[in-house]
Amino acid sequence: MYGWAGTILRVDLSSGRIERQPLDKKLCDNFIGGRGISAKIIFDEVPPGTEPFSPQNKLIFSCGPLSGTSAPCPARFHVTGKAPLTGIMGNSNAGGYFGPAMKRAGYDHIIIEGKSEEPVYLWIDNDRVEIKSARHLWGKNIRETKTQIKKERNDRRVRVAAIGQAGERMVRIANIVHEERSASRTGLGAVMGSKHLKAVAIRGTGEVNLFDPEGFARLARDMQQRIAKSNKYDHFRKNGGSTGTYGTSRAGFLASRNFGQIGEFEGIENFNPKIVAPKFYLSNKPCFKCPIGCGKRWEVKDGPFAGEWGSKMEEGAFTPLGPVCGNSNVESVFKMNNMANQLGVDTIECAAGMAVIMEWYEKGIVTKKDLDGIELTWGNYQAMMQMMEKIAFRQGVGDILAEGIVMASRTFGREAEKCVSHCKGMGMSGVDSRILKGTSLGFATSTRGACHLTALVPVEFPAFPVMTKEQAVETFGTAEVLDPLSYKKANALIYYQHRALMCDLFQVCKFLLGLGTGTKDFSYNDLYSLFYHATGVQSDEKGVLTAAERVHNVERAYSCREGLDRKDDRLAGKWADEPVPNGPHKGEKLDPGKWEQMLDEYYDLRGWTRNGIPGKAKLAALGLEDVAASLEESKLN
Repeated sequence: MYGWAGTILRVDLSSGRIERQPLDKKLCDNFIGGRGISAKIIFDEVPPGTEPFSPQNKLIFSCGPLSGTSAPCPARFHVTGKAPLTGIMGNSNAGGYFGPAMKRAGYDHIIIEGKSEEPVYLWIDNDRVEIKSARHLWGKNIRETKTQIKKERNDRRVRVAAIGQAGERMVRIANIVHEERSASRTGLGAVMGSKHLKAVAIRGTGEVNLFDPEGFARLARDMQQRIAKSNKYDHFRKNGGSTGTYGTSRAGFLASRNFGQIGEFEGIENFNPKIVAPKFYLSNKPCFKCPIGCGKRWEVKDGPFAGEWGSKMEEGAFTPLGPVCGNSNVESVFKMNNMANQLGVDTIECAAGMAVIMEWYEKGIVTKKDLDGIELTWGNYQAMMQMMEKIAFRQGVGDILAEGIVMASRTFGREAEKCVSHCKGMGMSGVDSRILKGTSLGFATSTRGACHLTALVPVEFPAFPVMTKEQAVETFGTAEVLDPLSYKKANALIYYQHRALMCDLFQVCKFLLGLGTGTKDFSYNDLYSLFYHATGVQSDEKGVLTAAERVHNVERAYSCREGLDRKDDRLAGKWADEPVPNGPHKGEKLDPGKWEQMLDEYYDLRGWTRNGIPGKAKLAALGLEDVAASLEESKLN
């Protein structure tokens, strides 16, 4: 095969069996790679009702046909499995060098099943694969684990994806971290812990076999140069992750104090990238073949956290650990991001949970005694650090919170549940979409739960114009999509859902395409051309987007088979019940009637039933007759 490595590696931790299987070309034709092929494998091989922590659940590491090549930003790797946090299909991805190493070792997908009797790690040295004891690593944090494995392998270029103490204890918000790049959402680090798998370590020194190496190199070099010269990426190159937090605030959509303040946060200037960048950043640390370089080597140089250092800070740390929790101390955000990446917890989910608890504490729903003596008040970063450790180690009240904030809220009663904003059990990021109607629909219908990486409708962000009125009419049939308050967004959401998913099939960074907006310096056609030169498969926008639609339907069908339907396509908590409390859109809320109409329109455009079940005709048109048969067997069609 060209482009793809052509091999699936299967590891059964229960029996110790290791086997290689050829990658089915039909899977490549229909699902391309990465998230797509992994979704189909999970659908086929993890039956309905499987417990996320059972040995029967499978965890899949995957890369795509552009992984490990000289294409711009080909560094992502995907992790897929049944999610402990949500109970449906979970997936998350990260950058760095793990994906390229996996591809260059000769594997497109690594399927891990079963459960080891004792802690182990998986060692992959090109075509040599071994299950190694991790007794000496169990209990160590992620940085210690990575360092020890590299020392044992006598190679600093070995690429390690590992869990921390949270994953070991099956904390449902546990993540998987590689070089401080985190596959965080849905709690898949806990699946690794349930299998007693501490890490996957890879040394890959081969080359990717390309269909047209000269044509690929020429196009990749041209694209790298165009992107490097583009002003569009300057803010990422200079400022890294704080850009999103500050920009969202300026646009009036930033949610602080558990969505109790919108667009107004008294400490926002502390997150101004013009202050953060010179104060903390030392140099760029880009992912593999990345001309953008949002990753930054950083150091806290003074104050109580002086000497703290790392190499990656994202908006997914700045916003939740900062404004969402009412915390304006940026130094503490850097510290807590490090803590999360070493203990192995999702910063968004952990911070969202702590913000809810802060509101509970303020309202008297919980007391200091309930929180083991911790005064978790707004902005109290010392208390936040204490609580993060309690969650990671399941100590005291942390054991309750380790189940996820939705499950935890039920312990404290109905009033506590009202404070939790989530969808399908997954907490919200720091963007308040009560104002952005298309994005609200995106959060509600995302196949993995509330997710800003698959939910955003950039065209409705007035502060970040991506289309003129004329372009909007040409693309969507109406300029109304530009109005954030308009409910005419179903077709725009599907447009962006498919383009964001496309990145996960090729396993390229979403920043490359501006989270689906595209750029004047880099077009989708460039991506399709790269795909052709890599694989020899001639494809265009229609073909690739059909593959994305196919994957979306498989993921949705899996959720439906687990019992989800229209009732679950809702924003729960204050987002559903309360108006925007302040700011330029004060009083704005979701209109129930218009919401239902928008959801109907979305289902109709998707070819689903009005209960949100993928229809037989749509599945047949996508070549998913087996998925339709499975839904029929489950009495859903």
